[in-house]
Amino acid sequence: MRKLIGVVVVLMALYGGYWAVASKAALRGAEAAVAQAQTEGWGNAKAVSLAGFPARFDLTFTEPMLRRGDGTLEWRAPLMQLFMLSYQPNKVIAWFPQDQVLRAGGQDFAVTVADMRASAAVSASPDLPLSDVTLVVKAPRIAAPGGAALAARELRAALRAGATAGQYDLGFELLDLDLPQALLAAQTGAALSGGAVPPTRAERLHLDAALSYDRAFDRHAGQTPPRLLAADLHDFEIRWGAMVLAASGAVEVTATGQPEGRIMLRATEWRQMLALAVEAGLIAPKLAPTLTAMAGQMAAASGGEALELPLIFAAGRMSLGPLPLGAAPYLQ
Repeated sequence: MRKLIGVVVVLMALYGGYWAVASKAALRGAEAAVAQAQTEGWGNAKAVSLAGFPARFDLTFTEPMLRRGDGTLEWRAPLMQLFMLSYQPNKVIAWFPQDQVLRAGGQDFAVTVADMRASAAVSASPDLPLSDVTLVVKAPRIAAPGGAALAARELRAALRAGATAGQYDLGFELLDLDLPQALLAAQTGAALSGGAVPPTRAERLHLDAALSYDRAFDRHAGQTPPRLLAADLHDFEIRWGAMVLAASGAVEVTATGQPEGRIMLRATEWRQMLALAVEAGLIAPKLAPTLTAMAGQMAAASGGEALELPLIFAAGRMSLGPLPLGAAPYLQ
C-alpha cells in the first residue's frame, strides 16, 4: 500500500510539473501573440492571464481588440477566454461575452448574444495544419447607434479540412433573421408598388461549399497566405418570406484572382425581387419594364414561374444570363 501511495505521489508531482511548464509556455505564447498583434496594428489586449489547473489551460484576454489592416472594421469586448484540455492541447475552445462592440464606418454597433462559442483543432504535425473550425452564436443582435437592430435566432458556421491538403468544406446557416421595418422602409420607399411591404424576417440563409487552396492553412499562413484556386457551390439558399433564391455551380480562380465559371441561379417570386431592387435603387426604374418582360419570357421558357438564370464569369467579366454586369470581383 505504501508503494502504491508513493507511485501516486510521484505521478502527481510529475503531472504538476508538466502543467506548470506547459502553462508557462502557453502564457508566454499568448503574450507574444498579443505583442505581435499590437506591433503589426491588427489587435491588442490589456492583459493576459492563465488558470485551469489541473485539467485545463484557461487563457483570459482582458479588453481584447481585433482590427482590419486598413482600420475600417474593429471588434472589441470586455474579455475573451480560450480553453485547452491539458491532455489535448491541439484543440482550442473560445468563449465570448454577451456584450461586444463592432466598429464600422466610424460608428460603434452594439453586439449582444445569448451564447457565443467557437472551437478550432489542428492536426498533430510540425506545421499544425488546420483540421476544423466551428462557430455557434445564439440570439445574435447588432444595434446601430440610432436604435435600428438586426437580430437572428441562431448562426452556425463550420470549416473542415478535406482529404487533400488545401481542400476545405464550408458550411454556414443563419436562421430567422429579423430586419427592422424602419430600415426596410428607408431602403424600399416604405412599400413596394401595389402596397406590398417587404417581409421583416428572412427565415433561412444557407451555404454549403467546397473550397480549394494552393496550400493548407497552418502556422505559416500568416507569412504565406493560401491562395484560393476554386470554389464548388453545392447549395446556397435564401428564404425571405415567399421569395426564395437558390444557387449552385463552380468557379475556378485565375492567376489574376478573378473567377471563371458558371453559377446557376433559381428565383421564386422573382417579380417581388425585381421590385425590391428597383425601390432600393439597385436597378434604374426606367430599366424595370424591360427587365420584367425579359425575365417573364425566360421564366415561361423554363416551364414555370420560377426564373432560372446562369451567372457567368468569363475573361474578367460577369453577366446574368444575357445581361452584362461588368467586371468580375477579385477573390484574392
